[in-house]
Amino acid sequence: MKFIVIFLFWILSSLAIAEEDGYAPIKDKIDQSKINWILDRLPAQESRGGSTSGLEPEIDTDISQNFKKIQESFAKKTKDRLAILSMAGEYKANFEFTEIFGSNPNYSLDNPYKSWGTETIIVIENKENFISLQHVMAMFTKDKDGKVRGPYVQKHWRQDWTYEDKSILEFQGKNKWLIQRPNDVRGTWSQAVYQVDDSPRYESYGKWVHEKGASNWISKITKRPLPRREHTIRNDYDLLKGINKISVLPWGWVMEESNEKIRVPSNFIGSEYGLARYQKVKNYDFKAAYDYWDSTKEYWGLVRKKWNKILILEDNFCLRKKHKNSPLFMHHFAQAEQFKESKDTASAKESIDNTISQFKDEACPS
Repeated sequence: MKFIVIFLFWILSSLAIAEEDGYAPIKDKIDQSKINWILDRLPAQESRGGSTSGLEPEIDTDISQNFKKIQESFAKKTKDRLAILSMAGEYKANFEFTEIFGSNPNYSLDNPYKSWGTETIIVIENKENFISLQHVMAMFTKDKDGKVRGPYVQKHWRQDWTYEDKSILEFQGKNKWLIQRPNDVRGTWSQAVYQVDDSPRYESYGKWVHEKGASNWISKITKRPLPRREHTIRNDYDLLKGINKISVLPWGWVMEESNEKIRVPSNFIGSEYGLARYQKVKNYDFKAAYDYWDSTKEYWGLVRKKWNKILILEDNFCLRKKHKNSPLFMHHFAQAEQFKESKDTASAKESIDNTISQFKDEACPS
């Protein structure tokens, strides 16, 4: 069991994300008053990110069938659903996050973060007013001798889309989440984003706008926890307050983020711009990702049911960061591996209930 947990953490930490050629994990910050160009700072400042080299996939430029259908004369809600479903598929995903300014005139801009991975996005629920998309990464890496290794599989994040959602989950800082109930959600879709362990991350809502070349969704401002790329190296802010824009395109989709870094309750620290680009790929072997999902999806379904119950019954809750010196995802990943072998649903449900209860902090302020 200990080996499984360590191996899974190794995949999550180092192998699931690959580094773009030419970028090194340099960690020197730079004074914002001493540079001219903010978004692309090379050669003034190098980027940080993954430390492995991935097997470059073949880009697929064919237009997806769902995107073609959006261009036809369907009702607005049908176009919305097709745009969301267009995000499913097999992709090369590039991630870029760049600090662009800070409140202090001599604010030290962190190194831009750049990485990429290959992942499949699977439709796990498709109802009239609800669509759930599960991201699963599958990476082949190259060692220093050029030998290809893998695949390394990692359950990644999940996004749930709900039509005219009347309950929006919002992070408050200090490991606390709160259910908000907006006044007018007519014609909107919420996007709820969940961590790799299916615990909540953030949620917001907005309307889809469909044009000939793209379908766009822009969120309301939403608060969210520090991302994994930041929470172990930054302690000067407590949460991100940001706006997301999703553009569904003929060749894939793009998610843009405009994030403010906030020290609770209302101290602005700095701002960053983020871009996640999902390019369709072909002739890439995702079999291991599908095999993993097929063998563990019942376990992860039980995890989702547990969280759905919590979100229905509780208007606010707090989560501990660790139990027995391990974060929540380490417990769930190990239990999912056990379930692959045993297929014991009753035991899995008991383990899930006990694990999540250990991470819920009953001292959460009201």
